[in-house]
Amino acid sequence: MLERLRNAGVSAWAVSRPSLLAITISLTISFVIVVAVSEQPVVAFRTFLGGAFENVYSFGSMLSIATILILSGLAATVGFRAGAFNAGGEGQIYVGALMAVVVAQAAPLPPPLAITAALMAGMVAGAIWILVPALMRVYLGIAEIVTTLMASYIAPLLTIYLLMNGGLRNPNAGVPETVRLVPELRLPRILSPSSANWGLFIALALVVAYWIVLERTRLGMRMKLVGQQPSFAETMGIDNKRVLLVSFFASGALAGLAGAIVSVGMDHRFIQSFSPGYGFLGITVALIGRLSPLGVILAALLYGALVVGAGKMQTASDVPFALLFVLQGVLVFLMTGNLAAVGRRLFGGR
Repeated sequence: MLERLRNAGVSAWAVSRPSLLAITISLTISFVIVVAVSEQPVVAFRTFLGGAFENVYSFGSMLSIATILILSGLAATVGFRAGAFNAGGEGQIYVGALMAVVVAQAAPLPPPLAITAALMAGMVAGAIWILVPALMRVYLGIAEIVTTLMASYIAPLLTIYLLMNGGLRNPNAGVPETVRLVPELRLPRILSPSSANWGLFIALALVVAYWIVLERTRLGMRMKLVGQQPSFAETMGIDNKRVLLVSFFASGALAGLAGAIVSVGMDHRFIQSFSPGYGFLGITVALIGRLSPLGVILAALLYGALVVGAGKMQTASDVPFALLFVLQGVLVFLMTGNLAAVGRRLFGGR
């Protein structure tokens, strides 16, 4: 038993080293840029790295961002594991966010049940939004990278149309948004006055559930086998199409839930253009986390801390928030450049 634990620890360290190296290189490049453009490089970079831990509000803001990134990162991970590239998480987040608000306001249910129904509606909306790309991939062989990405650009346009023409817009607001949810229909907060809420516990519970499914069930074994060796999986009698469809729908549902938590737990309404790219960032989080449940949590917390820190850095120094985008770009470049190694390390394939 002790030997198995030791081997597991060695394997986890071997998988995490490329991510740690990518993060180190990215932060080093960011620091060089700060030194080159700032008159206060030490203050700027210290704020960038530690701004999320200055007070309770900043820490709570980091947790609220990390909550959404855990779910969007998990959505991407579920797809990757089965060989499906869901590039449309952003669109699924949008439709999930709008549907959650609509159901929360319209459902004739007690508040706890209405909140539950709203979150489930967000999941259903996300799963439905990925339906067409999933069917096109499974039955027509059309690459899902293109179709999910196209659907991701359609979703914000559809939600703004429904908001403006479906009687959903708050007439007293200066920007396109729905009426605010009453306090009883909001997810409770955990670090007031920040936007951190019970959605964090939901996200963590789903990560644990995903790990159990992946490591302790036949479905998880089939997902990994289909993602690694689809031809061999068919030879073993596994229905590849069914496994792919389940992975697609689970991925879309998780992204839709992320949008629902934004509306019900953070913004308490649907606001057009509310997302800074949560769906696309989820792919980055999945890659940094090496497609592992724990890795996704750590990567989401890291990125949440950097987002909060970048905002504080812009206020405290002469370095703009755009430094975060440089860091993100370098991370994506380094991680995707090593994507083949990810598969070999995770799956033990050729």
